[in-house]
Amino acid sequence: MLMLEVRSMVRVYSLILITFIPNALVAEMSVVRRNTLINICTTAQKSSDLGTIRNVANQLKDAERPDDIMRGKQYDECLLIAYGEPIPSIDVEELINKISKTAEQLHADCRSLLNASPEVAISNPICKDILLK
Repeated sequence: MLMLEVRSMVRVYSLILITFIPNALVAEMSVVRRNTLINICTTAQKSSDLGTIRNVANQLKDAERPDDIMRGKQYDECLLIAYGEPIPSIDVEELINKISKTAEQLHADCRSLLNASPEVAISNPICKDILLK
């Protein structure tokens, strides 16, 4: 009876280890696995197999880009086909500062236009909104 309990516990622990250890090992992809995935993606591109390309790209997206020029190009092509052009990240704080500076310059220009030609400044819709605030 005790032997059965020990075997059951060993099975449970084995199942837990089998479930969680592969995830820990995959956390950092090996160079061989990455290169194999790139080769699979290149072959899938030749046969227009978009499902395989997306599957492989999903596995490659968190992997480190290869240093080798040819492999790096293949890596980029795989991700490009799967996900399209990457959307450039926008620095929101920098954009807000740029908008503020542009608004300040616009205020100054409208005031200069008002001094130079009041009728033109008031008839200009942008300056009119700014000056009448």
